[in-house]
Amino acid sequence: MIVTKIIILFAIIILFSNVTNVFSAEFEFSQNDIEWCHEVYPHYEILGLDWFIKNYHYSIEARVCGSLYEDPLWNYKGEDRFQKLLERSHYYIELEIQESLEEAKSGINDPSPAIIPSWIKSTGSYWVDGFTTDLEFVNAMQFLIKEEILVVSPAILNESTASSVPNWIKATTGYWVDNRITDDEFLTAIQWLINNGVIRV
Repeated sequence: MIVTKIIILFAIIILFSNVTNVFSAEFEFSQNDIEWCHEVYPHYEILGLDWFIKNYHYSIEARVCGSLYEDPLWNYKGEDRFQKLLERSHYYIELEIQESLEEAKSGINDPSPAIIPSWIKSTGSYWVDGFTTDLEFVNAMQFLIKEEILVVSPAILNESTASSVPNWIKATTGYWVDNRITDDEFLTAIQWLINNGVIRV
């Protein structure tokens, strides 16, 4: 009985390590993949991100390319652009792996590119559930933006600024935490806070 359990345990360890290695190898981005992102970029530019991801069958390559297109680094013009994009792709691959593991647990499939690290949802969840204040939420978002963990557009300040976080932002954050809206929709709410002077970056 004990021998059987030990054999099963070793089999699980070997199987898991093989799956992990295959999983990692499958999601390794290369210079060729970055070049492919460039080749198909006109499709994204003309027809939009949703069409692009769907047309390329929600593949990991398309989802990572989609994330790169949405990243300000895509417009970087330096000589080391390809290298920087390649390095950035590793970040998005990690996000996709995290998202895939969460999808496997929850049974909810989100085929859009992963733009925001999943652990940020914990920050939003604490705020929505009343465990942190509006100020703590705003400070956390400011920090994440300054550290370029959340990537947003530059501020376009409105004439009238808001003095507090509106209720609809909390509702939107709750929908995002529950996977009822996309990362982009959540970022639109954060962008509103920036443009209205609640978040200062």
